[in-house]
Amino acid sequence: MNIYISVVSHGHAEMIKQINCLPQLAKQFNVVLKCNKPQDAEALSDWCADNNIVIIKSDYGLGFGKNNNFVFDYCQQKLSMQGEDIFIVLNPDLYITAEQIAELVENMQRDRVAFAAINLFKNDEKTIYDNSIRKFPTLKDFFQSFIFGVNKCIIDKSKVFAPTPVDWTAGSFMALKASHYQQLSGFNEKYFMYCEDIDLCYRSQLLKVPVVYYPTIHALHFAKHANRSVFSRHFMWHLQSTFRFLIYKFTHRLS
Repeated sequence: MNIYISVVSHGHAEMIKQINCLPQLAKQFNVVLKCNKPQDAEALSDWCADNNIVIIKSDYGLGFGKNNNFVFDYCQQKLSMQGEDIFIVLNPDLYITAEQIAELVENMQRDRVAFAAINLFKNDEKTIYDNSIRKFPTLKDFFQSFIFGVNKCIIDKSKVFAPTPVDWTAGSFMALKASHYQQLSGFNEKYFMYCEDIDLCYRSQLLKVPVVYYPTIHALHFAKHANRSVFSRHFMWHLQSTFRFLIYKFTHRLS
């Protein structure tokens, strides 16, 4: 069983070098870095070669889901990834040790888990949780979040002490058996930047495969959230993705 890690850089070249997480992971796992901008490829080519990281320098300008699907196909076709292997989606602004990933995969094998989430923090002291695990939202939840900044879907991590099934986890870190990712046909590429992670988790639930959250596996997430004012492109992308997911959820009910 091998571990494959997918990272997409969309103008993150300097951040990736600064965090310096990937070189350590590449000593034990297959790390594949997909550049989404030509300047990233130029900035990262030599660095990847020096650190045993596979770099993909083609097909620029894709969305989050399509980029990770591209890496998944590459791992199958070029790196001999098999169904029993683990495919990890890792944000470029995230730091995790190889030991934590190895422990996660051991837990997944022990518990026969096909889809796993971990505990993300926003600071080195690990006192500020990243709200990365949540309940599936309703139209009312989205409305309250957009208009009033109130999110009742967030799961309080301070009250979770053991591996626990959750509705969905953020795409900043996801670990799946390659066979399950393939069964799901990966991310839905109709989403461009938002809700791909909710959709993937929801479709997994439809197949009776829950996301299992492991609270003792830790990582740091240095997230910088894009502008979501009503005049921004990101807000419109988020709004479109929201309605796409809600329509799918309404027409494909969980039993």
